[in-house]
Amino acid sequence: MKIKPLPEEIVNKIAAGEIVERPASVLKELIENSIDAKASKIDIFVEKAGKRLIKVIDNGEGIEREDLINAVKKHHTSKIKSVEDLYNILTFGFRGEALSSIANVSKLSITSRTHSDITAGQLVVEAGKVISLSEVGHPIGTAVDVRDLFFNLPARQKFLKSDNTENYHIVSSFLNYVISHPDIHFTLTIDSRQIYNFPPSDIKSRVREILTDIYNDVVEIEYENFTGKIRGYISLKKWKRNFIFVNSRPVKNPIIFRFMKDILGEGFYFINFELPPYFYDINIHPAKTEVKFQKEKEVISLLKTAIDKSLKPKSSVSFFELNQPKANYKTEDDFEIIGYVENTFIIAYYKSEIYFIDAHVANERVMYEILKKTIQEKGYYRYQKLISPVEVEVSEEDKQKLFQLKELLNNLGFKFDIKDKLYITAIPDLMDTGKAIQSLWEILKEGITDTDNLISKVSCRMSIMSGDSLTLQQAKELLSMWIKTDNPHLCPHGRPIYYKLHIDKIKQAVGRK
Repeated sequence: MKIKPLPEEIVNKIAAGEIVERPASVLKELIENSIDAKASKIDIFVEKAGKRLIKVIDNGEGIEREDLINAVKKHHTSKIKSVEDLYNILTFGFRGEALSSIANVSKLSITSRTHSDITAGQLVVEAGKVISLSEVGHPIGTAVDVRDLFFNLPARQKFLKSDNTENYHIVSSFLNYVISHPDIHFTLTIDSRQIYNFPPSDIKSRVREILTDIYNDVVEIEYENFTGKIRGYISLKKWKRNFIFVNSRPVKNPIIFRFMKDILGEGFYFINFELPPYFYDINIHPAKTEVKFQKEKEVISLLKTAIDKSLKPKSSVSFFELNQPKANYKTEDDFEIIGYVENTFIIAYYKSEIYFIDAHVANERVMYEILKKTIQEKGYYRYQKLISPVEVEVSEEDKQKLFQLKELLNNLGFKFDIKDKLYITAIPDLMDTGKAIQSLWEILKEGITDTDNLISKVSCRMSIMSGDSLTLQQAKELLSMWIKTDNPHLCPHGRPIYYKLHIDKIKQAVGRK
């Protein structure tokens, strides 16, 4: 059997597969092209989770008609003129692979007009083959339509996930650029419904718009030294996703990821490094999503110093205390954490006594009081909208129960419609979809109808469970919140939260007393 070169069609599809992993990959490339074209407004339209349509319209510089065909040719770019340029990259799209790759696995249309043109050019490409190039009317800027993604690769289509999952990745990709380019007006419309509209603003305002549910609990970090500059926001509160950027380019880096996890546990972070182009390599992944730092220790040192300086207490109160829910709690006592065993118990030492604290039950007490006080003061608890409604089959009897409980559940953060099925559109903040559905089932099954028991049930499902891992920093945060509750002795159901043992008893047991 002789070794033969692969046909060009197969080579192109392999290359496309490295760039275009899913609809969100297409969106990433198109947004980056719009940013490179100096667009001040970018409108995005998605249908059927990007499988049917991804459309990006911008008001950027546009592409000259004679360059449209070159734009979809492999390794054609206006960004690179010499080898040295590869190590001095200041734009997003520089390899000339994105549009070519997208064109090879979709039905692509590019309509574009520059400032110097009276009319626009429109290029239509199907599976990498040019169908037409014509003259049309269009405002200054570019509109790219990507339809029927992977229509010529049915096997690849099968690997795409559910619409909810693909929409999640689309929103994640979208938010990367929204948060890193606050000066640009972004909109996102999914299945004819506008999900987001972010007018131009400054970085602080943009972060506030995006992090509506945890913004009061974030701390800004900013620092500069000989290595570079860093700016961002961090919180001990968990959010839907985290962000790492290098020169406003969204990237992944396992070393930074581990470092932030050690510092914050499951907390939120948005970090933007401003580094010289020669200080990092973005060429290690075809889709330019991973970054390798030439001097990793210096970058970590820059990040660590930025966090240390920004979080340095201005009084005796620690950062972790400042980020607790604002309420009229009692003063904090000084517990010393010893460890966390069997993914269940926090072991702590206080005034000659060893405490064995059930983490789930302590967390339940904390969440119960937060929920209750929030509803008493505001009348409602924060909720998070779902990208698409979650459909749940329910009996007619359960529908009637839900109608009766709708107002109470709405106040707790559950938003839903009852038709032929239950359509859940929003769930309480800090709760995932699975636990939200489980809470509703248990409320219906147990016939809970009063506010206090509803709060108790929801707080149980919002808490960490026995078996969940917990870093010592997370244990410290939980302990700090628990000891300031109104009743740190019992959970809302009446179970004891801790068992304590005096140090004298231990000394006695080992013959020291």
